[in-house]
Amino acid sequence: MALTTTGVVLGVHVLAGVVALLAGLGAIVTRKGRSRHNTAGKVYVAAMGGVVVTAVPLAVFIDNWFLLAVAIFSGYLVCSGYRIIRRRHRQIDRVTRRDYLLQGSMLSAGVVMVAAGGLGAVSLGPVLVVFGVIGITLAVRELRTLRQQRGTPWIDRHITYMGGGYIATVTAATTVNLTMLPPLARWLGPTAVGTPLIVYAVNHYRPVFAPNA
Repeated sequence: MALTTTGVVLGVHVLAGVVALLAGLGAIVTRKGRSRHNTAGKVYVAAMGGVVVTAVPLAVFIDNWFLLAVAIFSGYLVCSGYRIIRRRHRQIDRVTRRDYLLQGSMLSAGVVMVAAGGLGAVSLGPVLVVFGVIGITLAVRELRTLRQQRGTPWIDRHITYMGGGYIATVTAATTVNLTMLPPLARWLGPTAVGTPLIVYAVNHYRPVFAPNA
């Protein structure tokens, strides 16, 4: 049987998602700042890029715009987490066009998510509203931090964004595979479990990387 375009894109999407889950887990369990963590993080970012890129045509092919919204949200989180590290390594101390584009894109997408979810334009509207509100809040906070050059330490933001991106990745996986669970449990369960772990990681690594924060 010949493979359809949808089938090929779906296959790449699933493969990229599996790699992202494994690489993200590798980055979580390895010590921050070490080569293994950095390598796993780069693989995770690349794999998430594949997930987001393939999610766009998939959303069109199967008419699932919620999939697109989740992909945008998770892609934003991962890009922001990686951007923080890139800015630090390159010693960038100003807000660039790339920063405005990244954060502005999430602000725009977040408004659409909240509107669509609040109006019931898609299924699981409350979940979409939650994702939209979180995205808007993070984008506004990041722009404020970048413009004022003070605020939340970089390590806190890096862990929060990357951890949030991984939560979104796990959420997508559980939603597709754990269909025996109620929809809200599948969509919000990973957030309920992952958020305390992010808080723990931030409190653990802040004294190491930002002792004066």
